[in-house]
Amino acid sequence: MKIKIAPSLIISRFAKSALALAVLAMSFTACKDDDNPNPDGGDNGGTEKAFIPSKDKNYNYKVTDSDGTISDMVTKIVSTKDSAGMAVHTIHNIIKEDGDEMTLVSKAYAKGGTTTNELPYPSAMQALVTQINEFAFISDIKITGFPQYQLLENNGKVNSALTFKGDPIKVLLELEIPTEDEGSILGKLESRLTYKNGKAVAEESVTTPAGSFNCTKWEYSYEVYAKLETEVTQPEITTETVNVTLWTAPGVGVVKSIEKGKENTSTTELRKVE
Repeated sequence: MKIKIAPSLIISRFAKSALALAVLAMSFTACKDDDNPNPDGGDNGGTEKAFIPSKDKNYNYKVTDSDGTISDMVTKIVSTKDSAGMAVHTIHNIIKEDGDEMTLVSKAYAKGGTTTNELPYPSAMQALVTQINEFAFISDIKITGFPQYQLLENNGKVNSALTFKGDPIKVLLELEIPTEDEGSILGKLESRLTYKNGKAVAEESVTTPAGSFNCTKWEYSYEVYAKLETEVTQPEITTETVNVTLWTAPGVGVVKSIEKGKENTSTTELRKVE
């Protein structure tokens, strides 16, 4: 009996699925002046900045992986609702790759000098299920650790904190994996995503096709653990740490992002604001 998809490939695809994309959904937030009704109003004499997209604008990004994969993403606010006097923004990150389109949904709000980005369960897990269903049938799924929160100090100066709140995201999948003889075997896939706190490490100029920007440079990381076992194979375990570098500019948002893992590097650039 031969398995159509090798266990290592299942883990590799899983690591590139929604749990990794969850980081994109929380990181791709733009900047506006939290105290200024004009979100395009620049520094305004040191007024605190909130890392939330400006309304009525589309932020167009190009995402390039070192394995040759290229995708496009558009980030925009689709709704804003007050909650106890605080504006809560719903943000859509629309990702297009090879003719497929996926929308990751996050929420963001600013309070007390901190911008909080919330990633709920549905959008990230839908991406995961779509990935896994390409090569295996999911008979059961258990998920814990949502929502996750990313908190950025609005100051944006060197040593400003970038922290995460919430337990590690854990996923347990019961699988039926097709084999070459038209049968299938049972398997179990466990994965855990753990974010590591970071901080602003520099203020520097960055140039992209959208222009040149004076940016805050942030660094943080996350760890992806995956374990696959089947009824005919020994457990296969992988652990990978992905280091993230993120550049943000006041009144613009994310200008550039680099995620560097063991075998792949993903670079995202702001191409156009419209």
